Amino acid sequence: MLQTIINLPMWQFIRSFGIVSYLFLTIGICLGISYSMPILPGTWKKHMYKLHNFFTLAGTGIGLLHGIITVIDTYMPYTWSEVLIPFTSKSHPVLNGFGTLSGYLMLLVIFTTDLRNKLKKSVWFVLHLMAYPAFFMAFIHGYYLGTDTNHPAVHTMYLVTIAAVLSVSVLRGFVRGKVSSPKSSMIQNQR
Repeated sequence: MLQTIINLPMWQFIRSFGIVSYLFLTIGICLGISYSMPILPGTWKKHMYKLHNFFTLAGTGIGLLHGIITVIDTYMPYTWSEVLIPFTSKSHPVLNGFGTLSGYLMLLVIFTTDLRNKLKKSVWFVLHLMAYPAFFMAFIHGYYLGTDTNHPAVHTMYLVTIAAVLSVSVLRGFVRGKVSSPKSSMIQNQR
C-alpha cells in the first residue's frame, strides 16, 4: 500500500492541490468581501455566506493537504519541521514560509469565526482581516515557487485572481463610502 502511494505522481498532486486551494481561497475571499456589501439583498447574502464558508473551508483544507503531502514526496521531500515551522525549509525558506504562514492565518480566521459570538466585534473583525495577508502570502508562495507559473494559463490565473480580490476590495470600500456618506451627513445636519 505504501509503495503504491509513493509511486503516485506526488509532485503533480502537490501542485494541483496548491492551485485548487488558492482558487478556492480567492473565491472565498471575494464572496466574503461581497457578502458585506450593504446594497445586496438578504436572500443573496444567505447563499453567498454559505458559499463563502464552503470555499474558505475547502480551500484551507486542501491547502493543508497540499503542505502535508510534501513530506511523502520522493522527488523533493520536506521534513515535518520544514512544513510546520515557517522559514525553516532548506529549499526557498521565505517562499515556503509564506505558504506555511498563510495556512496558519487561514486557520486563525476559521477558528475565530467559530468563536465570533464570544469575541468583541472589533477583535473578530481585525482577526478576520487576516484573510488578506493569508491570501497575498499564498499568492507569493504559489506564483514564485510554482513550477508552472510560466505557463500562460497559470500566469493569467494568478493575475486574474489578484485583480479580482483587489477589484472587489476597492468596490467594497467605494460602496461603504457611498452608503455611509448620506448617514454621516444626516448626523451632521441634526447637530
